[in-house]
Amino acid sequence: MREDRNTQSLKLPALRAHMDDWLYYICLMKIQDIASHISIASEIYTSKLLQDLLQRQLTDRSKDIKNYLLSQSQRLFNALVVGTYGGNPDWYELAIRTDGSGLEPLPEYIEGTLGILKLDGSERLWAIDGQHRVAGIKLAIEEEPKIGNEEVCVIFVAGVTSQHRGDNPVGYERTRRLFTTLNRYAKPVSKKDIIALDEDNIVAIVTRQLVEEYDLFHKKISIGRAKSLPIADKQNLTTIEVLYDTLDIHLRDGGGSRSWKRFKAIRPSDDVIARFYKRATELWDTMIQHFPPLQELRESKPTEEISGRYRHAQGGHLLFRPIGLLIIVQVLRYLTESGMQLAEAIRVVGQVPMEVSAPPWAGLLWDTVNKRMITTQENRKVAERLLFYSVGGDLRRLRANSNGLRQEYAGILSRVPIEVELPRYSS
Repeated sequence: MREDRNTQSLKLPALRAHMDDWLYYICLMKIQDIASHISIASEIYTSKLLQDLLQRQLTDRSKDIKNYLLSQSQRLFNALVVGTYGGNPDWYELAIRTDGSGLEPLPEYIEGTLGILKLDGSERLWAIDGQHRVAGIKLAIEEEPKIGNEEVCVIFVAGVTSQHRGDNPVGYERTRRLFTTLNRYAKPVSKKDIIALDEDNIVAIVTRQLVEEYDLFHKKISIGRAKSLPIADKQNLTTIEVLYDTLDIHLRDGGGSRSWKRFKAIRPSDDVIARFYKRATELWDTMIQHFPPLQELRESKPTEEISGRYRHAQGGHLLFRPIGLLIIVQVLRYLTESGMQLAEAIRVVGQVPMEVSAPPWAGLLWDTVNKRMITTQENRKVAERLLFYSVGGDLRRLRANSNGLRQEYAGILSRVPIEVELPRYSS
């Protein structure tokens, strides 16, 4: 899928309109010009990793759209929203005369709305809403150029590209927020889209900062899978979605899930963002202190494939399994909510055996026969309670008790409760 940008000028019939503080132009644009002038993915984000993430999100859907364009004779698209940056766009207003036409006088708001939008070709144009459709158009016109003269409605807004985020950070933030706002209310937004683009969600913002700035995660986070990693992946600690989920657990403010969801829908101040980022780095800094494999991974080069030593066909370290990382961070949350300081919580959890193929995880999180992780919700719940209890947590905070936990644990291991002992690694 080519991203070569056409620098020829365009003259587009247009309506000029505004909504709140957005001034925008509603234009008709030929499919061939959409394919050659409008780019996808690269203009909206600076990180190569997150550009690749967004590009991956486009692949499957764009093929469906290509097939729709080439096979459906009664095809029709809704409007694309396209960001523009730079160049010298001109607006040529067309006068509407009603003298002698029999047409009644027009409302004032119509004046100045009809005209021609001229783009000189040096502008950067990229899809804000409709990335899948633009990607599908590019594929379709390569296969069938004759559809190029068909027209699609395109809404142009002034935006800021990733290359110029330093010159206008407010405009860049506003551009990315428009992407997620349009998609949030138009259709469900995938978690990966939220991570890559959401400028309001504090967890997404901090996740991106960690991926770009924190040395532990430099080229050691996978964007290819949701919550699983193949044994063949020897480079990455975990996936970007799991990193997001761990931060969602750790950073969540009190007040319940509804208030947290509302909080994530509105961008906080820069000071609040900085505070949340500090909390995230404190978590990982302290984890690195008490889990030597993380320190080893941080100090290594991606090509050394350190993760392969701790995630392999015979088991490996609990932290290097997505479900294990989520369980550990959830238990840290339980401990801090119980009044324990984060550093102490990480210290005591660090005393627990972490080999997934050995007790207490063998049979609970590790299938000893088939040599694979067990990720059912029931097993995860018991593993969280067992880890919490094993480091001194009060099960009453989880509305549980030791007898009930022993019975659940024994049931999963296919043993009778009297044969099962609940481990204690800290008083």
